[in-house]
Amino acid sequence: MTTPKSLRILSYNTHVCIRASRSSERLWNLWKHLLPSRCKLDNLREISEFIKSFDVVGIQESDAGSLRSYFMNHTKLLAHLGGFNHWAEQVNRDLVFARHSIGFLSRHRIVDITKHHLPGRIPGRGLMVVHLDVGGVPVAFAVAHLSLGSRDRIRQALFIGDIIRGLDCRTILMGDLNCTSDSDELRVLSTKAGLRESMKKMPTYPSWKPRRDIDHILVSDGIAIRRARAINFPLSDHLPIAIEAEIKALGKGAVRRWYKAA
Repeated sequence: MTTPKSLRILSYNTHVCIRASRSSERLWNLWKHLLPSRCKLDNLREISEFIKSFDVVGIQESDAGSLRSYFMNHTKLLAHLGGFNHWAEQVNRDLVFARHSIGFLSRHRIVDITKHHLPGRIPGRGLMVVHLDVGGVPVAFAVAHLSLGSRDRIRQALFIGDIIRGLDCRTILMGDLNCTSDSDELRVLSTKAGLRESMKKMPTYPSWKPRRDIDHILVSDGIAIRRARAINFPLSDHLPIAIEAEIKALGKGAVRRWYKAA
């Protein structure tokens, strides 16, 4: 039997490293979603310092290298500057001026990666599932960024539920789900995927005056939550959320199911 493993886990919508710590700032910086700006690199370095204390980081609204990012991959740079040896990303919208992506950074070895495009009237939303070896225990981390429309989010919740229900290991889902703890979408997702929320009613949006809890981390059985919090780091228009989780040991006779490396 393996001993329990502790993990410090962060989920953060980085807003493509565009500072938006107040409403006027977000409006003034709208042009940076299309065009490059040197200040994004300064913001990226600030984010990289902030994430250094975590073991696993899920990122939403990253850029995989386009005109607006000087064709530099934000997820790769955050991994390098933050000291993460393992990283992965999924591009959801691939345009010349913007390559919208979700990312994942880890201090533990990545065993396998699967990428899914979520259903929706407007394409460009995704789910990435990354399998880790956490001290001999298989753990799946799913990073998602759901749509703005509630009908699309219901479809996406059902889709994600099917994917996660088929995973035969400890599982953590995190991301900007664009819905609150008391929403139908989150109830559907939690029930179908067999997950529970690690935190409830912790507002993260907008970062300068948080009113809505639309960023979430959900966990499966076999994972205990020791601490959960929204962190006052108002660089993006979202606040990051973090948990300290204990991955419980595998029971005697349990079979470790390893996936082929990607």
